[in-house]
Amino acid sequence: MYNLTLKQLKTIYILAETNRLVNAAELLSLTPPAVTIQLKLAEEQIGLKLFHRTQTGLKLTDAGKEVVSSARKIFGHLNDMQNKLESISNSKTGSVKIGVVATAKYFAHKIIAGFITLNPDIKVSINVNSREIILNEIEAYNLDLAITGTIPLGYDLTTKPFGKHPIIMICKPGYHLTKKKSFSKKELIGEIFLTRETGSGTYNLLQSFLEEIKLETEPSLIFSGTNETVKQAVIAGLGIALISKHCCFNELQNNLLQEIKVEGLPIIKEWYITQLKNRTLTPSSKLLFDFIEQNGNSYLPI
Repeated sequence: MYNLTLKQLKTIYILAETNRLVNAAELLSLTPPAVTIQLKLAEEQIGLKLFHRTQTGLKLTDAGKEVVSSARKIFGHLNDMQNKLESISNSKTGSVKIGVVATAKYFAHKIIAGFITLNPDIKVSINVNSREIILNEIEAYNLDLAITGTIPLGYDLTTKPFGKHPIIMICKPGYHLTKKKSFSKKELIGEIFLTRETGSGTYNLLQSFLEEIKLETEPSLIFSGTNETVKQAVIAGLGIALISKHCCFNELQNNLLQEIKVEGLPIIKEWYITQLKNRTLTPSSKLLFDFIEQNGNSYLPI
């Protein structure tokens, strides 16, 4: 058994986050020599080096990665305990940490605002990030809940749908694909598709949607990063994109983007409120979970 202290684990965790001794010392309210001592004591306890010292900063060794992974879970459990203790006396108090996948950020804050209006003494922290990061954070107990789209296989989560999620094809106004009332998928051959990163929910959906076309030709893809950069690239006329209608509602309303009517579209998915299956929610977290499940649909843009 290692005789590591929480202080040492926190030091290692912060060093891994900052990659710099001076930055970690500032966050920990310690001097750089004190941080060095804590790291040295931890490495002596474990018997392995936890960081490589490089010209560009500290880099985790394989042993360091294992320690940081465990530290993240330990602090997640401690935060979970704190939240539960805060909520024991009164479910109308306490705190909730909720993750929001990037595509849902266009309406999620309105849902949270509606919840806080009814529960002003509950503190809600919001983390907007990619689907992969949000799912990893909820599994590490760093988040209580998450607003997500489709959950990939391999995650032990409980999900409840709260609203329809239409996926559409967009282009810039006046684009040649808007001149007909509808198009077949094969008529999209030769088009340039702008998309999110490989592995994102939208990218996977686009690959599935284009499967029929791929029998004849390999579609031309341009990876444009976030939904915002995808929209801006489409507005600039660089191509067309499959995208959530909820994240481009304002642009469609203001004629900055136009929906293309293609067979098989829109694809109707679901929005979900999500929690770790084996985790018992605090009363305040349960209040937010139930609020979103019952009322989330009324906050969707369309």
